Formats: sequence, structure tokens, C-alpha cells
Amino acid sequence: MGKNNRQRRAAKVRKRAQAQRSSGQPRGHDSRTHSGFHSWGSAPADLSFSPRELFLLAVWERQSGSAERVAQAVTRLASAPPDRVGEEVAECMESHIADLWEHGWQPADVDRIVLQRLGVDEARLARLAIASQSRHYEALGRQVQPGWMAQLERIGARRDWPADELFLRQLGGSWPETLAAAVALMALLTSLPRLPHLVDPPGRWRASAPAEVPPLPPAIFGKVRALLAKAESTTFDAEAEALTAKAQELMARHRIDRALLEHDLQEASRLRPVGRRIAVDDPYAEAKALMLDEIATANGCHAVWSKSLGFTTVFGFADELDAAEELFTSLLVQATVALRREGSKVDRHGRSRTTRFRRSFLVAFGVRIGRRLRATVAATVTAADAETPLALVPILAERDAAAKQAASAAFPEAGQFSPAATDGEGWYAGTLFGDLADLGIDAIESERAA
Repeated sequence: MGKNNRQRRAAKVRKRAQAQRSSGQPRGHDSRTHSGFHSWGSAPADLSFSPRELFLLAVWERQSGSAERVAQAVTRLASAPPDRVGEEVAECMESHIADLWEHGWQPADVDRIVLQRLGVDEARLARLAIASQSRHYEALGRQVQPGWMAQLERIGARRDWPADELFLRQLGGSWPETLAAAVALMALLTSLPRLPHLVDPPGRWRASAPAEVPPLPPAIFGKVRALLAKAESTTFDAEAEALTAKAQELMARHRIDRALLEHDLQEASRLRPVGRRIAVDDPYAEAKALMLDEIATANGCHAVWSKSLGFTTVFGFADELDAAEELFTSLLVQATVALRREGSKVDRHGRSRTTRFRRSFLVAFGVRIGRRLRATVAATVTAADAETPLALVPILAERDAAAKQAASAAFPEAGQFSPAATDGEGWYAGTLFGDLADLGIDAIESERAA
């Protein structure tokens, strides 16, 4: 069924339900036996609604906040023939998942928001539904969109059940519990907004489509990850900062080499900026989003935070996005360890100010680490500029402008945000943590001068 037809049918289901509420009883029911809409739980399973319509009605009731009517609809669904219910519910869910892909969502995005807003059962059901729906494009995807297929692997959306069984039967638990989870999941999925397309959805894939451009070479990526792993494990803050700066230097050098290689290519042959959604979770999501923005800027990328959806979309070239994501993940680990060392905080009246302290710490750390990373990149560019006959700064500026244009095209109304830092001690501690490597270097230079 086409999307417009599905929407019209869902609208008809809602109108029927509203009409039944107004009349005081379900259509076609004997008032002597059933006293209106609230008697669904005891009504026969084969009333005027098909399983698909009853499922959509339960979804609508869930969105309307009527837990009692949802429970009644689920009871009716559970009492109908399971095979027919399972087939129609599965078809309905898979059809909407296909719509989500057309609306800019990707598998990892759906998995993240379901985990964020619902529970483990709904998240597992979402993965099963996505895995079942992916059978329509799995072979083609491995040819032209391996990144999309890698998302399926990463979230665990694998079809590992017999082909003749429905994915709804794979959740475990009772049938009513499964149907209730399906209603909750569908209610969330049908409420999600459209997102900018970062890649072509499966419905637009073609066998002749170009393969995705490989990101950072494995050798460089391995060195970067090794440096960041050491930075995360060391107990010396200055060493962690120095290792992080070295990782940034390696990634900046690779960015320069890639820019020089592409400079002489014809316009049609050059790579284009792409977007990537990176999770930014609570607590202190605003401060973490600021940190990611600072890291992205240092690496020639542009970030747009979607607060209500729990992620930031970062625009740049593939290797630069890898650099920003790796650094963000590592620096979050380092900051978390530092905050754990700081412990809880109270004001002079004995009241807790731990939340204010930690938020201020992360804001200050993000600002300072951004400055340090930009300084590292600038020094790397200066050194590389002296080694090449080409004017390096304009070449990098062109790539930066392309990333900014991609971000503006996707989010034309995006504004600025400035997280509050209201705890002086937290701000000072965060700045100090972000600056310790510089202080360590200064101390060494002072000792040498003496």
C-alpha cells in the first residue's frame, strides 16, 4: 500500500473511533451487551475493525495518552487469529520504517531514539523490524551503501530466524506483551519528524551508484586510536593532553595530505562533504554538544545540535568526520574520569552543587580543549605549508566552506547556543584540566632555562 493510502486509511480509522466515542458505542454493537467504546476488552475480536485498523487505532490512542483504550485494543488484537494479526502488524511496521528512511532517518538514528524514549523490549523489536525490512535491499546495499549496512550490523539488526516466521514472534514473552510493545514502538515512530537526508535512502539506491569513499586509512586510524587509548588510560592529566594533541596532529596531517591530493582533480571528481549524526546524551547534553562543536570546528567540520532528538549532525569530509568523532568519544571518557576524581560538591550551606559544578566543568573543558586543538591544527598547517609549493590555507578554507554550506543547506534555520556555566570552581577546574599539557610544557621549559 502506498504511503498516501496508508495515511488516508489511518485517518479513516481515527474518524471512525471518534464517531464511535460520540455515539457512545462501537459501530455495529448491541447496546444491551456493550456500553460503548470502553467495553472493547470484552468485545469479540472480529468487530468492524481489521487487525491493521485496530493496531493503528491502538497507536493513535497511545499517542493520545489513553492507556485504558490502548489496553482494550491490545486485548482485542491478542484474541484475534495470531497469524493474521502478526502479518498485518508486521506489514504495517515495515511499511512505516520504509517511510522513515525516505524521511531522512537511518538505522542507527531509530535505534538510538527508541532506546532513549522507550525500553529494551521496544528497542529489540525495532531492530527485528528493521532487520526484516532490510531484506528488500540487503544485497544491493552491500554493493552501493556499505555504511548503511554496517549500521545494521552495529545495532544488531540481523535476520537470524527462519524465513517463514514473523519477526514479531522473535521478541519472546507473551503475545499481548509483544503487541503492546509494537503499539508503543509504532506510536513513537509515527511521531518522529522529518530529518535532512545525509545519504540516499534504500528506495533511491541504484546498482550503478558509486561506492562510498573510504574514511581514514586503517594504518593512520590505528595509530590515532592507540594514542587516544593511552590518553584514556593514563593517570597523568598532562600526558593525556599531550597524547590527545598528538592524535589531533596525525589527523590534521592526513587531512592536509587528502586536500592536496584532491586539489588538482576536476570539480566533478572531487569528494563532497557528507553528514553524520553523533549521539549527544544526557546528563549535561548541552555542554557535551558544545564540546563536540569545538572539536568539529578544529577539524574543519560544522556541527548542528538537535536537542530534542539527542544527537548532533556534523558535516565535513569522511576522514574529518572520523577525526571529530574519535576525539569526541575519547575526550568524553577523559572528562568523565576527571569528574569522578573531583567527586561531589556542596555549597557553604551544605546543599549539593554537583550538577552545576559538572556542567560548568564540561563547558570550560570544551572551550579550552577547542582552543588547544585549533592551535595544534594551526601549527601542523604552518609546518606543512612550508613544505609544499601550493598555498595550503586557501585549499583548506575551500573545504571548510564546503562543509559549512552543506550544514546550512540541511539546517537553514539553525541558530547558536551558549551553555551556561554557573559554578566558578567547576569552570576553573575544567579550564585547568583542558590546559594541563600546556602547563606541563611550560614547567619543563622553565627548568631548562634555569
